[in-house]
Amino acid sequence: MAYGVTKDGFVRPRLPEIRQMIIDNLKERLRAKNLSDDIETRPDSVTGLMIDTFAEREAAIWEMGEGVYFAMYPGSAYGVSLDRAASFTGVKRLQAERSRAYVVAYGTIGTTIPAGSRIAHASTQTLWQTKFSAIINLLNASDLTVVPVVQNSALYSVTIDNISYEYTSGATATLTDILAGLTAAMGTNAIVTNNGASLRIRPVNAQIFSVILTDNLAVNRIGSAIQAESVDVSTEGAAVGTLNNIVTLIDGWESVTNMEEASPGRLAETDDELRARYDQGVFRLGAGTLPSIAPNIRENVPNVTAVKVFENNTDAVDASGRPPHSLHVVVDGGIDLDIAKEIYRIKAAGIDTHGAIEKSFISVEGEQTIRFDRPYKVYVWIKAVVTIQTGEGNIFPFDGFQRITQSLLITGINHDIGQDVILQKFYSGVYQTNGIASIDLTMAHSSDPDFIPAPEDYTANNIVIEEYEVAVFSMSRIEVN
Repeated sequence: MAYGVTKDGFVRPRLPEIRQMIIDNLKERLRAKNLSDDIETRPDSVTGLMIDTFAEREAAIWEMGEGVYFAMYPGSAYGVSLDRAASFTGVKRLQAERSRAYVVAYGTIGTTIPAGSRIAHASTQTLWQTKFSAIINLLNASDLTVVPVVQNSALYSVTIDNISYEYTSGATATLTDILAGLTAAMGTNAIVTNNGASLRIRPVNAQIFSVILTDNLAVNRIGSAIQAESVDVSTEGAAVGTLNNIVTLIDGWESVTNMEEASPGRLAETDDELRARYDQGVFRLGAGTLPSIAPNIRENVPNVTAVKVFENNTDAVDASGRPPHSLHVVVDGGIDLDIAKEIYRIKAAGIDTHGAIEKSFISVEGEQTIRFDRPYKVYVWIKAVVTIQTGEGNIFPFDGFQRITQSLLITGINHDIGQDVILQKFYSGVYQTNGIASIDLTMAHSSDPDFIPAPEDYTANNIVIEEYEVAVFSMSRIEVN
């Protein structure tokens, strides 16, 4: 039999085969020298011990050769070897990432918030820190409240990103008229809230805007956006308004909050996850084509967990409302502005974008507006009832329930946008835990994360996920007993 690299792949002899080959070769050499080949080869004999010593060393070399052979291929490589094998198509393992968010720091104009300044989550007390430094001022504003000084026949002007919006008061001016006039002047170019005493002004699609005010408009409150991230690698997000505790005390820094939901981080990509994404690598090296868009967003935008891309290449609006010759990207995870910039970088020139989320930014080609969507989340609850085997050799590990829970979670979080939840897929990982006789799996689902399933809500049916939906799994929604 041929061993080594053959037309059928790598064939490795086992230890008994190696031992017998050494014995046969030794006897053949003895006969060639006209010596008797009647030697003792039992394992407890002197000659047998020498044969076993060389056989074990040779077996170790064959195992090393087999390992080197399989380390070349993504389907069989592990760890660093898998990273290097996958790199030939441009795929890199997604590393562990911190959760990220834009927070708005409020305070006195001119206050500097240094990079590394810490804030805390309102309920979990998880620590976050600013990634860059920022100065609270009108040229870097994200949330601005102004109070007009009432003057007759006076010009009131708000200049946003070099575009002026003006109102001239009448001969008998009132605060109500001035507030209404400025609100009408700015129209839809800013998010303006009039509470009867002041105007709150925020940018429409950008994180920050530059503002210039006339002297008769006094700043009552101002906040500037700063990018923040969790201090430690975390999969924890943050709902709007929950990053609101200042930990690093700075003179002039009065309060902080996040106006957008934070993007949860992720753990380092496992070998199985990297293998599943390997075939996308060749597409990532392209640009402007439909298959290249999702791999590039997944690779280049931190915290993105799932991407699905649609297009309308016709001359008419399609059944889903996409305009002609447009691109529709649905992304789960990541910060809005980062996603918009990556879509702009990779999409073909002249192609429109579609979606409910709209973000504007300045590129070398001027101001750009990119649209995309977030998937609707379908929250999934799993209940597993395990029957444990009895008898010798079927020992259920002390952490068996934890292993089963982790296996169910890993299978769940690998679901992509629009991918149905198939109950049978969850069984294979579960049975990697020893000592299981049988397992009864049922699932419940809802679009409401605060939903509490009743016993009758759990079924053994698959969950159908629509085109713009994504199944969401969490350790807290998995019950194993």
